[in-house]
Amino acid sequence: MPILNKSTSPEINIKDLGETYTRADIELEGLDHGGSSYEGRVYVNNPDAGADTDTTAENGYAGSYYVFGHGGCYGDQGHCDVVPRSPYDPRPPHGLSPTRKVVTATDVIRKAAAAGPTMTITVVPVVLSTTDKVPQDEQLPNFQAVSVITYL
Repeated sequence: MPILNKSTSPEINIKDLGETYTRADIELEGLDHGGSSYEGRVYVNNPDAGADTDTTAENGYAGSYYVFGHGGCYGDQGHCDVVPRSPYDPRPPHGLSPTRKVVTATDVIRKAAAAGPTMTITVVPVVLSTTDKVPQDEQLPNFQAVSVITYL
């Protein structure tokens, strides 16, 4: 079973969000999906959240995203290495190119904005499946950036 770590963002400044938005999303960019399949439970302003934390608004639960992991690399050396392609290359991106997940969290973000000018986002991974090809020191969730996006 892989070693799992939750991930908490640095404080995000939300004082300028205003109150006129009709929808607010949490976007996670650059998610690695080459390892285990997992549910990413997203909590707002609850850095102590864990796999046993109730998924309720009182606990800052914003929603979940799911990663259908590839279960590790079964090919030869270099087979699973993501090689960037030219923007003019007509082929689709490599199958293991980092992906993006969105969690619509309007009510939880409104509550966080009412509580103060900053918020944190914590993602708790709950592994759904793994294989013997997944490294034992796998770090989940593994993403490059987190953003709060609002819509009028």
